[in-house]
Amino acid sequence: MARLDQLGWNSSRAVPAFLLTVCVALTVACTSSSGSDNEKDKAASPTATAAPSKSATLDPAEAAKAEALTAYKAYWAELPKAYAVTEIEGTDLKKYAAADALNQAMEEIANLKTNGRIMTGEPVLSNPTVTAAELEKKTPNVSVSACLDVSKWKITDKKTGQPAPVASSPVPKYVITSLMERWNGSWMVLKYELHADQPC
Repeated sequence: MARLDQLGWNSSRAVPAFLLTVCVALTVACTSSSGSDNEKDKAASPTATAAPSKSATLDPAEAAKAEALTAYKAYWAELPKAYAVTEIEGTDLKKYAAADALNQAMEEIANLKTNGRIMTGEPVLSNPTVTAAELEKKTPNVSVSACLDVSKWKITDKKTGQPAPVASSPVPKYVITSLMERWNGSWMVLKYELHADQPC
């Protein structure tokens, strides 16, 4: 896994680990009944398509992928909060991150705190996509690929509120891949890899 310091971590455009709301739209086609000579009959008898069918559901595999992407989005919503205050406590990051992803966040937050710095602004995650899935395994997992823009997520001096005087990041927008697993019904980000050689 690429470390942040290998990809411009010591920069005003920081690169920690992971926003996209996943919406699943269900379109119900509605048709009206054929014409009738008796308007009273039409008013008294509801058409078969008057109400959407509650039995219409997502394919289980697609539903699992959508849940994973929702958790992925939530992870990226919580991560900037932790970096902004250099504390994991008070955020829900541990609900969505574990293993390497959580350990790396804790290490980087400690680093920021030691150096009197925080992260301001937010990263922007676009087009998160499940690229592989093993949903039948004892511990289901998915791989996710997305484009991460860190151009407005900056390392800032906590005292002055000014951008830290460090080198700029070589690539502000690049591909990030992540591994997620479902633990006790909840999807967790376990690790991620930043691909600074793949701008997006």
